[in-house]
Amino acid sequence: MGGVRKIDRLKKSRHYTVPCIRVPVIIARCNAFTGQPTIAHRWPSIAILFAHVCGGSTVQLALSVRGLNKTYQSGARSRAIAIPALRDVSVDIGAGEIVGLVGRPGAGKSTLLLCLAGLLKPDGGTINWFGEQVTGHHVPPGLAYVPQRAGYYSFLTVREALEYYATLHDLSTANRVAQVEAAMKEVCLHIHATRRVSTLSPSLVQRLGLAQSLIGSPRAILLDETLSGEGLLFDHDIISVLTRLTRRGITIILAAPNPVELHRIAAGIINIVEGRVVAPQVESAASRDSSQAEFELPSRPPRLVAEQS
Repeated sequence: MGGVRKIDRLKKSRHYTVPCIRVPVIIARCNAFTGQPTIAHRWPSIAILFAHVCGGSTVQLALSVRGLNKTYQSGARSRAIAIPALRDVSVDIGAGEIVGLVGRPGAGKSTLLLCLAGLLKPDGGTINWFGEQVTGHHVPPGLAYVPQRAGYYSFLTVREALEYYATLHDLSTANRVAQVEAAMKEVCLHIHATRRVSTLSPSLVQRLGLAQSLIGSPRAILLDETLSGEGLLFDHDIISVLTRLTRRGITIILAAPNPVELHRIAAGIINIVEGRVVAPQVESAASRDSSQAEFELPSRPPRLVAEQS
């Protein structure tokens, strides 16, 4: 009850903050001879169309982006310099997929995720989630966005922080408590439920951000480097959580500065460079053969080779 009263006082105060907001071309087709799905890449439009026709089932399209552009203005109005952040970005993502968004700092990852979450208005292009278009007056329900450094009241405990953000969802008291407890157990935070946020390590704060995104039954989760840097994407428990979420049909977009952390969990990688989505570099057969020949071991043991020389 103390936690509930504390949350009520926060909601009535002037310092009430906004919580996490709900808010490659890949064609999978069945090989006629093996019966196994094959992946065909169609760059440069970078629209990801998932159409798995094996068994007659079709994967639902969760996200469709076309011609997205965003430009920031730097400096005074009279001398403003246009800095393009997104340049004609087009991408499609299927429901229940984990997709990595890779790029260097300043490449446009955060800008893209903010536009997808409906928190930033693009200059041009369209964004559709589950068939509903994102506009200045409408954001499709079920979107969860967590920034790289989420802000929490340091004097709240882990349970109180999640209860505080859960009050912004249209949930009954019993349902809210149940979802908070389930979210803590999902990310293994239930053993730290009574600890204050100020005492948590960086990796536990990242787990708290992931738990926050699970409240409210999201259909899509956008993580802007939320799980990067602390090794959580190599953690077996976190990988299991993300895998279970995709089995429920939840789409997850993970942003990271490099693809090393994402290769183990992501089904596809979107590379963004200077605001443009670019095709990954595919190693040719000739280069593979040359590299293998370069490191080819001698047919005889080294000692015998030395003796004959």
